[in-house]
Amino acid sequence: MIELKKRSKPLDKKSDIISSFSVLPKSREWPTKAIPWLRSKRIAFVPVYRPRAIPPDQIPNDWENLILNRVLYNPRPEANGADRSLRAWLRTVSSGRADIDPFVVPMQTIDKQDVPPYEFESTLGQPLRNQGADAAILIMLGGKGAGTNSGFWSRAVMAESNGVWLMELIHGLTGFKDLYSFTNDVDPADRDIGYFDQMSAASQTHPTVFTKKELGWIDGSAIKHHFRGTADYTIQFASLPQPPSEGRVAAVHVGDDFPYVIVEARKKTDQFETGMPSTNDGQEKGIQSEGVIAYRVQTLDPTGPRADRKKPLYLITRIACQPGHGAELDNGVRLRVNSLGPDSFTVRITSPDVVTVPSVLGADSRNARRAIMNAGLGPRFTGPMTNSEVGMQTPEGGDVVPRHTIVRMTMIKSEEF
Repeated sequence: MIELKKRSKPLDKKSDIISSFSVLPKSREWPTKAIPWLRSKRIAFVPVYRPRAIPPDQIPNDWENLILNRVLYNPRPEANGADRSLRAWLRTVSSGRADIDPFVVPMQTIDKQDVPPYEFESTLGQPLRNQGADAAILIMLGGKGAGTNSGFWSRAVMAESNGVWLMELIHGLTGFKDLYSFTNDVDPADRDIGYFDQMSAASQTHPTVFTKKELGWIDGSAIKHHFRGTADYTIQFASLPQPPSEGRVAAVHVGDDFPYVIVEARKKTDQFETGMPSTNDGQEKGIQSEGVIAYRVQTLDPTGPRADRKKPLYLITRIACQPGHGAELDNGVRLRVNSLGPDSFTVRITSPDVVTVPSVLGADSRNARRAIMNAGLGPRFTGPMTNSEVGMQTPEGGDVVPRHTIVRMTMIKSEEF
């Protein structure tokens, strides 16, 4: 015997009843939490020399211009002359929405081995802000691994790649946190989003579509929402300018709730995705594979701490999928890559044939029948059919069930009659 579930509270008005129908699913737009990096940001670069550092600091010739070259125009022989500067990366990955306006202040000398990023706040903080600085970064001469951020102030070293400089500035300007693996993550290390996102590998690759949306470089409207059933999508390479060309999408958002899955396309179309270094440190390797990737978004706020020690982005497809291949995503959803075009991959996404049960509590039989049938379900009534309303239903409103499931409703005399 099936137990009927009772209405928790009566609905007072017929308008309340009609508005309670959930006939069709609606896209849930998860608002961004990061501060967008839009237009040009004025950044102060602060060279720092330590006279008794161990090992000793060696001041390079024309240090100011060496810094400015890396920020403004950095054609690398290793990149076949391609520009690997911070400005080139920003303008490319943001589709022209973000830029950088650098200025180098006189070299600071300090007799300390360990210099925190905010060391000069008391002496330089306000003067730099008065000059319009949105952020400041100490540029030091020690070994790699010094990259860090503390709000307005960041720190990096000349020996580190441009990807590290960019990561710390993005932290400071937008609040966006690291995406790489932490030692206390509950998710396996091989599910790291890795080189598919600059905020994970600091490799000057393109960010994922998720991160670009957070930073204001892709509009949410360019991401197509897949509810259920089977649909084909043409996904433009994430490294190409946004918005996508006509007939294409930036990515596909799969799922009606949180967490959800993002499906996007990655191709080595430029010097950033290909992996052409800005320094000789070997870090900037480019994306690890080409094709269609899928990852689960496990964070509602990438500017805050990790939720339940889960990776913010969980890579479902460890190797990007090529035409003829695919993967199983969450909740039985299947991804298959159909073809590769000059600027995009075409994919098919198939969800199990399930629907969400609308709540019809308080509705008369006519409106209840219409809502249930519009949802692809079968209505069954017991009790008086005239001058009555739905008092109990099973399955409940909001339950996800196979299409064509029977919804049993018990009618009770309406208080309005």
